[in-house]
Amino acid sequence: MSEVKRRAVSAIWILTLIFTLPLIYMADPPRNVTPSSLATVGIVFVLTALFSFKVKGTDIIVLQGIGLASFLIFGLFVETLLTQFGIFVYLLSQRIGISDAHRIPVNSLMFLAVSISAGSMYYALGGEVEMISGNVLDLNFIPIIGFYFSAYVVNTIALHIIRRWLLSPPVKLKFFDKDTVWEVAMTILMMPLGIAFYLMYATKGWLGMMIIAVPMVTLSVIIRLINNSQVLINFLQSVNHLGQQLTEELSVKHVFDLLFEKTPKMLPVDYLYVVLYTHPEKPKLVRMFRKDEGESFVPFQQEADISLSVYRQSKAIIGFGRARDMYPFLDALSNGQAKSYLSVPMMHRGQVMGVMTIASHLNKAYTKTSRIGMEIVGDFLAIGLENAKNFEIRKKESERCPLTDLFNYRYLMKAISKMYNNPSIEVFSIIMMDIDNFKRINDTYGHQNGNAILIGVANRLRKTVGHKGIVARYGGEEFTVLLPGLDRNLCFAVAETIRLAVAAEPFMIFNESENRYDQIYVTISLGTSTAPVDATEPSELIYNADHAMYRGAKQKGKNRVARFV
Repeated sequence: MSEVKRRAVSAIWILTLIFTLPLIYMADPPRNVTPSSLATVGIVFVLTALFSFKVKGTDIIVLQGIGLASFLIFGLFVETLLTQFGIFVYLLSQRIGISDAHRIPVNSLMFLAVSISAGSMYYALGGEVEMISGNVLDLNFIPIIGFYFSAYVVNTIALHIIRRWLLSPPVKLKFFDKDTVWEVAMTILMMPLGIAFYLMYATKGWLGMMIIAVPMVTLSVIIRLINNSQVLINFLQSVNHLGQQLTEELSVKHVFDLLFEKTPKMLPVDYLYVVLYTHPEKPKLVRMFRKDEGESFVPFQQEADISLSVYRQSKAIIGFGRARDMYPFLDALSNGQAKSYLSVPMMHRGQVMGVMTIASHLNKAYTKTSRIGMEIVGDFLAIGLENAKNFEIRKKESERCPLTDLFNYRYLMKAISKMYNNPSIEVFSIIMMDIDNFKRINDTYGHQNGNAILIGVANRLRKTVGHKGIVARYGGEEFTVLLPGLDRNLCFAVAETIRLAVAAEPFMIFNESENRYDQIYVTISLGTSTAPVDATEPSELIYNADHAMYRGAKQKGKNRVARFV
């Protein structure tokens, strides 16, 4: 929240309390107030507030159960004060710092609105606050239901307004999702206990309240434990599922894409980045995620980052509060907004391969469970990256010529088949070429220099063709260029450009007999063929281009381009 908003909220809070509380007192003054009964209800308020639970980073505090009882017993004014007291005690238990001090006026205003709306709805529906005999049949349930319904709706709306308009950056929330069930269930379960609390007071006085207070607090504890257990189960299932997916990906890019897509759905994540220590002396920031998608660039320095400490200690670091002093990189990356951070090592075969760091704008967003889960994800990430790298290496070896790093015959045939099967490609062409007099070069200068010529020709082909097509080494001194979308004439023009590029500049070779470098000129002969006019299948297309090269170029003087006819 910005400083301007903080001051505005604080001013509104003070003015609202000054003007609202006296009005509430006059409209519904205290009644049935005794020290023992007030102390009992106050204790239950505090305990209920302390046993809150989290849903997607939001603390859910259900006070409506005891709130109804205190409203029926003492009136709206006392219920409002007790609710404010319970919220204040809860916030103190969270040990909020100065940067989060705005939570006090924000929550106070929200629950003030809840108290006023719930009490007003009760009266609007014909509810009365006279003490009854203790018979549940004497109660008017329509106003009671209205009390709870109004409290829930106003609380939900207020929460969305706060998180959408007051927080920086704003947080979008759904009004209804599966996690809302916990809050609704808590409200429904507390409703009969709130009624029972009131009835016990009507029949037994403050001693009756003490009796019913125990199951009320116990229910709060049980639901909190159930919610925490369910959250833990869901989190660990998500961790396991993500880990399996990471190890199944066959591309390094896809591994990171999956990590950056799934992790923010498991935990509150506003920042996520991975530093690899493949070369410990020079760690590399390989991928970074920012929820706000800011464009400001922060240069990585390992001495300024938390990842260095994690790498050296080989264990996770979890922290809260601003990281300005200890971890300047994280602080700069988040523009001072990160209030929680968790950094875990990526272990593989007993070694730290890298470090994964997440951070959130929320205070105390990560727990011991978060640390354990993300350590598991980090280990899976290390395995997934290793598997993907090995697969990419093997794939490259199977698709590339090890000498020239051009695509090989296998890849070429797959590419041609795909073009034949792609209806969006109406025409494509192929160029077959062969280095002229290559055997004489090998015999004269040796195979080492012959390989150097092959590499040199490959580099010129790659540079000349660029993104227009696929360059492959067909075999020996033969090369191929596949040109999608180019007809006969355009293909012939590209072939002529290639021929001139190869012949224009000399190639450097080492003359061992005279211990010096020499320059030699090399020429190539080329043949072209176009699909589908010249051929309807891959082997026919290649044969036609090869035929044009030998019959139309090689046999007619070399260093020329021939077209299949």
